[in-house]
Order: sequence, then C-alpha cells, then structure tokens
Amino acid sequence: MKKTAHFTVLCFALLLMFASQGWSQSSPAEAFKNVIIHTADGKLIKSGTIVWRNGVITDVGKNASIPFDAYVHDGGDSLHVYPGFIDGLALWGSPDVDENVGTPNVPGNPGYGRAGIQPERQPSKILQTDSKALSEAPKHGFTTAALGLKGQMLPGQVELFFINGEETKDLLLESGIGLMAQFEEAQGQAYPSTTMGVMTQFRQLFNDAKALQQQEQYFASVSSNYPAPKKNEVLEALYPVMNQQQPFYFVVDSKENIERVFQLQDDLGFEVVIVSGKEAYEKADELKQRDIPVLASIDFPEEPEWRSKEEDEDEPEITEEMRIFRDKQEAAYKADIQNIAKLINSGVQVGFASNGLKLSDLGKHLSVLQEEGDLDPEEILQLLTQSTADILGYGNRLGNITEGRIANFTVFDKPFMEEKATSIYSIIDGKLKEFEQESSEE
Repeated sequence: MKKTAHFTVLCFALLLMFASQGWSQSSPAEAFKNVIIHTADGKLIKSGTIVWRNGVITDVGKNASIPFDAYVHDGGDSLHVYPGFIDGLALWGSPDVDENVGTPNVPGNPGYGRAGIQPERQPSKILQTDSKALSEAPKHGFTTAALGLKGQMLPGQVELFFINGEETKDLLLESGIGLMAQFEEAQGQAYPSTTMGVMTQFRQLFNDAKALQQQEQYFASVSSNYPAPKKNEVLEALYPVMNQQQPFYFVVDSKENIERVFQLQDDLGFEVVIVSGKEAYEKADELKQRDIPVLASIDFPEEPEWRSKEEDEDEPEITEEMRIFRDKQEAAYKADIQNIAKLINSGVQVGFASNGLKLSDLGKHLSVLQEEGDLDPEEILQLLTQSTADILGYGNRLGNITEGRIANFTVFDKPFMEEKATSIYSIIDGKLKEFEQESSEE
C-alpha cells in the first residue's frame, strides 16, 4: 500500500510539473542535431542543434538542450540549415487571366471586372492548390509567401501563406495584408486603355470610396430619415488602403512609373510597397526619403550575346560605333543586376518578390546576383529571409532561426548557393516534410 501511495504521489507531482511548464497540451518536441546552421544575420553555427515544439523554435545553438521527449534527426555534421525563404509577392496558384474578351457595350464604362478593378478578390478563396509552383516552392527553400493574383490595375488582395503544396489553402497566416496594384490597362477596347486613364481611374475610385464611406458613417450616426447606402464590395475593399491601414503592393519597374506612384501617393495619401522595381535604383534617394520599401525582382535580362564571345579569338574586330553601342548595352545590363545593391547602399529597405519569375530560373538568377550584383551569399540570404519578413510586418516571427520564431526552415545537403544544392527537408510551421531524392545513375 505504501509503494502504491508513493507511486501515486510521484505521478501527481510529475503531472503538476508538466502542467506548470505548459506540456500538458503540447505536442512532442523535434530536433535537428549536428547540423550547420546559417542564421539570417550571417552567423554560422557548426555542429548546431535546433529544437522546436508546437510550431515554435524553443532552442538553437551549439549547446542547445534536447528535451527527453524529442524526436531527433541527426545531420551528421554535413547538412546545412537555413531560415525558410519568404517571397514578398508571388503569383503561385493564381487563376490565369481570360484573354478572350470582347468589346463591352459601353467601352467607356465597362464595369469594374471588365476594367480590371477587382480589389475584393482574395487568393484564399480562388487559389488553385494543384499549382505545380506551390509544390515546388518548398524544394527551393520557400516556406512562406505573400500571394497575389494575376490581373490588370487592381487584381485583388495580398494574403500571407505558409507554402506546402495542396495544403497551402488551409495554411493562411494572415488575410488582407494589402492590395495589389499596377499600371495595367483594361484588355481590348475598354476604359482605362492608357496609363493616364489608369491613373485617372485610381483617383476616381478613391473619391467614390471616400464618398461611400462618409455615407455609411452618416447613416450609422442618425436614427432615421436617411436611406441606407447601397453596398459596393469593390469600393469597400479599398477602405483599408484609403485609411492607411494596409499598403498598396504596387508592381512597377520603370523610373517613369515609379514617379507616377509618387504622384498618386501625394494625391491620395496611401502607404505603398514597390514590387519588382527593376529601375528603382534611379529613384533610390526619393524612395529612402518617402520611406518606401522595395520587394525587388531578380528577373534579370539575358546577358548580351557578344559578352560571352569577347574573348573568342575568332571574334572579328568591331567598329567604333558598335563599341559605343556595346558599352551602353553593358552599362544598362549591369545597372539592372546591381539594382538591389544600389538600393541597399542608399538606405532603402529591400526584400524579394518573384512576381512571376519561374522557380526553375531562381538558381540561375541568384548566381548572377552573386557574381555581378555586388551581393555575397550572406546578403542574398538576408534578402530572401529577414529583410522580406520585415517588409511584410512579420520580422519578429519569421525570417530567422532563433528562439521564439515560427519553426520555418529548410535543410540542404550543401550551401544553398552552390551548384546542385538539394533540399532534404522542409519544416513549415513546425511540420517536417522530407523530399524524395533522385537517384543518380553511375
């Protein structure tokens, strides 16, 4: 009887201890040990350990303590662990735009949808989860992405997801983090059919939305004798941007279009994040002054063919006119590739957005960024992780491998910038996914 009583007391004490430490409702811990950890700030931890529980990293370091209940994966001192890459604006899983459009009955007033004004659309409601990109992205190191939609001037909302193939639709992290916008004219014979028309339409939409919001507020403040304003989901979807609660994710590349965004911002007073911004370096000082971040594209132009042939002994001599042309062409090529470095050096906050770049081209473009873009692998990692998380407003929860962050990271067989680096595991919101490795034929 005494032994039974002592055993009962011991069990009760253990239960109290587990409950006090928050383990009563917890899942078992998991850990990687003997791995090479690359943090977003450039630190390297050899023979390191990462522990996570309930989707959150609980310990990281060379001497991290592994709980008794942890399922442990041993990296054998050869695997490299990186924070999960974050795409600041991807179009993965977006339905394609219908190209077969006719001329509307009233081309000057074609209706919101036909004009490409669809801010009410949400990726979470129309995401095509069978998209190949959603399955391939984790294999390239991506664990999180802000997803937008294909379309014209106002394609829809931007929402933040954990990315994991067909499960992505159920892994919505935050809805409505902003609205996607661009200077894309309506298709076919319909207004707005010019860039100036699009700018005019932006101004008109804000005026209409402001008027509707004022009517709704007045209706709510009076008890009677005032008709209820007619609901308008398109204009109401603009309220958060109009009220500076969300930014426009404005997709622009040319210096002229960036200047047009500045004009609209001055007129309408919205917050903005520049997406793609291939010529943003031309406006770096003003971007810094306005405190506008850039989710930059690495969809670089093709290298001029003559560059690879310059050292060819059989290359014929060129004229002075051709030499001047080539010098200008090379200067423009290098300017595009060094865009990100120039922005960073100017003090502009810069992250990454694929915005239509094929995942199969990612490695090639990252190599170009390293070789000719004045960025080293540590700076590129920062761009793909913490910097993008900061712009998306999740810098204290995503973007690095540190205690308290969401367990989002990828395990590679070699440094991710090396040729043929292969992802072995992807940990997304604490859930481990192992990738099948292709067997090499001797």
